[in-house]
Amino acid sequence: MYIARVLAALSLVGALATANPAAAQESALEALKASAKASPGDAAAALALGKALLRAGHPLDAGQELRRGANFNAGRSGDVAVALHYELARVAIAERDFGQAMVQCRVVGSITGGASAGHACAAEAHLLWRRASEALTESALAVAGGKKIVEAKLAEGHARELELKEVEAEAAFREAVAWRPDAAEAHVALGHVLVGTGKVDAGIAELRTALLLDPHAPEALNELGHALPNGVEAISELENAVRERPTYKQALYHLAEIELELGRLGEARKAAIAALKIDPQDTSVRVVAGKILLAAGKPDEAITEANIALASIPNLAPAKLLVADAYAKKGEIDLAVENYQAAFGLNHEDPTPLVHASEACHAQGRDTSAKAFGEKATREFPAWAPGWVALGDALVAGSETVGAKTAYETALKSKGLVDGVGVARKIAALK
Repeated sequence: MYIARVLAALSLVGALATANPAAAQESALEALKASAKASPGDAAAALALGKALLRAGHPLDAGQELRRGANFNAGRSGDVAVALHYELARVAIAERDFGQAMVQCRVVGSITGGASAGHACAAEAHLLWRRASEALTESALAVAGGKKIVEAKLAEGHARELELKEVEAEAAFREAVAWRPDAAEAHVALGHVLVGTGKVDAGIAELRTALLLDPHAPEALNELGHALPNGVEAISELENAVRERPTYKQALYHLAEIELELGRLGEARKAAIAALKIDPQDTSVRVVAGKILLAAGKPDEAITEANIALASIPNLAPAKLLVADAYAKKGEIDLAVENYQAAFGLNHEDPTPLVHASEACHAQGRDTSAKAFGEKATREFPAWAPGWVALGDALVAGSETVGAKTAYETALKSKGLVDGVGVARKIAALK
């Protein structure tokens, strides 16, 4: 789905804004702090600590440490200086300060031997504002003359993702992996795009490779947790991601979604609250918080959360869907249908509003409307099983058993089916 692919691309671009080859995050900070303290004039030690602080989600502290290292003699020239200022650019990116990021990228480019890195740095900076064309220009300059700058190739891949050119993105990430097989972030990027394009097993394999190279990488942990089937392992990986980066809002959001799906409302609520503390304005987290409230039997509070999200983004389809589901839970079917229609109008690529509308109407005995929504769902999304199940239920209510059987049998052959045994029982119950 177009919107889902856009959001998926943007999510990893944002997550990797602070990514780098360092293997240390929250779990290794104390040792790195001790090392930097023991060598107060060591620019390399300051660089290592600064990288770890950034990846652990502490950009302010990271910036202070990196600037300290850049003031040492060893931090003013050569590879260490290039790396220090590159990381300072990433600090600025993490703080969404494009201007300061570009200042640091220009410093990188001005250091002897740092011209290519400066272009790679600028490519990453342009991704902050989703400027794919500018990022591609800079990444091309970075690798001109056959230079194998992995950071530039990764920026190219992320830019292609923003353009929704997944084939080109995958090719760029594979080239980055070939250039530096031990670069965990390259395997993360490749794994992300593979999962996003339906090559889930291959994507998970890449993410596991990334964790073999960097067992504490927050991005790899988050991506793996999101890619795995909802269950104990997925939760464990996401919890590890949050442990390594306590401010990892994305991982907390994914954790809340999975806990909700598994019916663990208390744990889901904890994850959602933690995510909202990091960013109270995040509309996606507001919506999942509302879903948790709805599952807990609090439809009015769910509507409140949805309306907070809609105040920020009036055309947010998931928030409209949440409002509709809440009204359906309250038995206010007219308001529910109105909002289901609005939700589908905002996103024609998501069958959920049509399916839920059919289910809600059926639950209220409005089976003519239930049938109409079911027919629209199956017409618009013929391969989506929940739509066929909803249509079958509506047809059964109207004593159209032949059509109901066909709908249920189609559901069994379609994707997205959650309860195949239940559908088989429905078929057996038909007379």
